Amino acid sequence: MKKMLWLLLAAMPMQAVANEEDPIAYKCYYCTPDEMEDVALAQGVGRHYVYDAQNLSIAGYEVKMADGALHAVSFEAEGWVKNQFLGMMNLYSGSNGEMSIYLHRVELLAPGTEHGKGYSHLWGHHLSSLNPTHLTARQYVFRYLAEHPDLRFLDTSMTSGKLLKFQYMLEGSHPIKAFLWFVNREESYAELHFDHASSQWHYLGTQSALGNSIQESREDFAPTDGHWTYQYHWTDRVLAQAFIERAAWANIPVHGQLPVYDPAKFTCKRAGEDIQCYID
Repeated sequence: MKKMLWLLLAAMPMQAVANEEDPIAYKCYYCTPDEMEDVALAQGVGRHYVYDAQNLSIAGYEVKMADGALHAVSFEAEGWVKNQFLGMMNLYSGSNGEMSIYLHRVELLAPGTEHGKGYSHLWGHHLSSLNPTHLTARQYVFRYLAEHPDLRFLDTSMTSGKLLKFQYMLEGSHPIKAFLWFVNREESYAELHFDHASSQWHYLGTQSALGNSIQESREDFAPTDGHWTYQYHWTDRVLAQAFIERAAWANIPVHGQLPVYDPAKFTCKRAGEDIQCYID
């Protein structure tokens, strides 16, 4: 029966995976060796990898056509393939199907900090597109992620640029995600995604548990006409001052003075292209 199945498959157009392309791993849950071979054969002629997430194993198969039928020859997956597979599985969450890493108390210095002088820790305010030094700040974060022990498997300098992909990632909708909480700024986190195609990290933005996201553009202060409110506890004066600084970078005037011991409430009003912010 198995032979007849592959004779039928042999008559169908087959998917060929060029050696210079990123290797693709196809799933086979809690499988026997024969079942893993079946998965490889189902991909057609080419070099394929089949993994078992239950047993954290991955094997390679060379599928060829001979005598009108498909044949698979197994081989041990290369060390770098195993390393990348295990690295990704270490980040995988069975609850949502995503690969993510959560990093707390990330301690990086902000751009412009000099040795021997006062310093400022980097956080979402420095990563915002409005900040004149945001490109430098983001490079610091990218390098931090590249050097993190749990993410070093993403270094493709020794694999000719090749990076393993799971089959479900082929549509590009499942990037590896990193969430960073910075030291002294644990009330907010920065989100970054790793793009397989370019093998690079991309900054998406910073969210706050307080409901105050870090603005990335002038429009973020007041996306549409009307009133938009932002509030900071009196102990978060640094955050309120950073809000005023971002508004200045966006050429938005902020009217009024920050209270010393009371919460700070900003109301940004938009009418057409005009945006004005007020301290209530």
